Amino acid sequence: MNRFIVIRGYQKSDDYSCQHIVKEYIMSGAREAFISCLFREITLQLIILTWAIMFIFFGIPLFMCFLSIPAVIVSVFLGVYSTYYHRAIETAYKNSNIAWVAEVYEPFITNINNTSDKNSEQEYTIFNDDYIPVDVNELKKMRKKIIGTISIKPHSALANSGWIHRLAISPEYSFHQIAEALVNRALKHADDNHLYSVEVNTSECDDELREVFTRI
Repeated sequence: MNRFIVIRGYQKSDDYSCQHIVKEYIMSGAREAFISCLFREITLQLIILTWAIMFIFFGIPLFMCFLSIPAVIVSVFLGVYSTYYHRAIETAYKNSNIAWVAEVYEPFITNINNTSDKNSEQEYTIFNDDYIPVDVNELKKMRKKIIGTISIKPHSALANSGWIHRLAISPEYSFHQIAEALVNRALKHADDNHLYSVEVNTSECDDELREVFTRI
């Protein structure tokens, strides 16, 4: 039986799995954000400022001021990591009553060569929970696991508008395909409830997420 994914409504029993996925997804972007920060002008300015303070106020020899470089790099890393960690914890435990999950169905016995990185390259058939064209007996032979989630809440500033948040996909699986299916499900809900606009907030490091919204 081929693997497939079902987009279904969020249930209370999904709390733990969704919290884990949200934290894992957000923290996976910390490395890229750290590298991006290293090559910004502000980082060079911090190194020069630290160098000047060490030399002028503490009388540290110039050649010893090179220590400011690793010190600033470590400070930037701690700053980025703590920011992402705080965001991950805050987002993971901030749920909405209107949410969906992506649940993958896979054979109990899976070839080890088809797991891990290869999951992110594999194409899945995606169904909504109102129609799953698979025999019940076949479903019993498969294991299921939540690999993505999305929520939508009322916009705090605009009437009849929504706000997409808590969108997260397990890094082990194809981001574009699963994220697009989840976003389309959220947009269908918005359309059914006559919301005239739906907004989402992304950072400059969320290239994959912006690609998904551009394609939609």
